[in-house]
Amino acid sequence: MSVEENKVVRFTCALEMMLMKMQEVDNTCVELTKDISKRDFSIIVFVGKQEEVIMRDIAEYLNVPMSTCTGIVDKLVEKGHLVRFHSEEDRRIIKVTLSEVGKTSFHLMKSTLFNMGNTMLSDLNKSEQENLITLLEKVTLNLDQYVPEAAESVV
Repeated sequence: MSVEENKVVRFTCALEMMLMKMQEVDNTCVELTKDISKRDFSIIVFVGKQEEVIMRDIAEYLNVPMSTCTGIVDKLVEKGHLVRFHSEEDRRIIKVTLSEVGKTSFHLMKSTLFNMGNTMLSDLNKSEQENLITLLEKVTLNLDQYVPEAAESVV
């Protein structure tokens, strides 16, 4: 294995381990809320970050048809995590926001992610922290150009 190949293997192994640890944190948050799935939790986080969204935004975020999105949101409204209402500007537009229960779940996730990030950065000096953040932002932008091999062979 070449030096370059070894770097890629080390990088992907480190990334995989980090993702697994992050999944553990995600699973813990979902377990604490008990009545929602990971997908539901991701919707709560999505809505919480925006404070108020329209249904189309959620459908696009999930990459599902509007009818599927409506069913998912219906269940989260029934469970008390989301509130749905008509836009005052245009009654045809349905908006979604977090209920008090949804806000509690969202703040749990935000605080958990903050604590995890704080732990991840704790043994790095300020310069290393800045470099890591900058590099992760750059690597994330590079993912926009990634095409999975299976998709390449279809094209």
